Amino acid sequence: MKLSRKRRRELRRLRKDAQQLLDQQRVVLGHAGEVLHSAGHQARRLSDEHLQPRIDRAVDTARPAIERGVTRARRSADNVRRFTAPFVAAALTRTINTLDEIENHDAAKQVRGFGERTGYLKPKRRVGGVIALGLGLAAAAGVGYALWQAFRTDEDLWVAPEN
Repeated sequence: MKLSRKRRRELRRLRKDAQQLLDQQRVVLGHAGEVLHSAGHQARRLSDEHLQPRIDRAVDTARPAIERGVTRARRSADNVRRFTAPFVAAALTRTINTLDEIENHDAAKQVRGFGERTGYLKPKRRVGGVIALGLGLAAAAGVGYALWQAFRTDEDLWVAPEN
């Protein structure tokens, strides 16, 4: 399509005007950004000077009531835990026994592990631990007996040095 000279001049002028308008808008938007930055800075200062002290006073006023509420909630949770612990332990024990009866030992082991981790069940004593405890007691008794024999007063174990 061929344009006349007049149309080309008008298009050039329109392009030049559009470029000027775009440049002016960039300047205006840059200035608006500076104004917004300054407004944000002033809002932060006002907040620090006026709002923050009020918020601090409100928090300090509410803190004792909140702490009392938290303390009461913890005490209530401890009471509930203390009251329900025997029931939970009994339920876990029944579950473990039932699983052992139906020969599902893996599930029983997992339930027992859960009960031991949460503190509802005491760890099961193993045979090796009981044997080690017995051997330790026997060794301590043997050492005690040997010491008693060594320090009895009826024998002349102590020899006076010759001078």
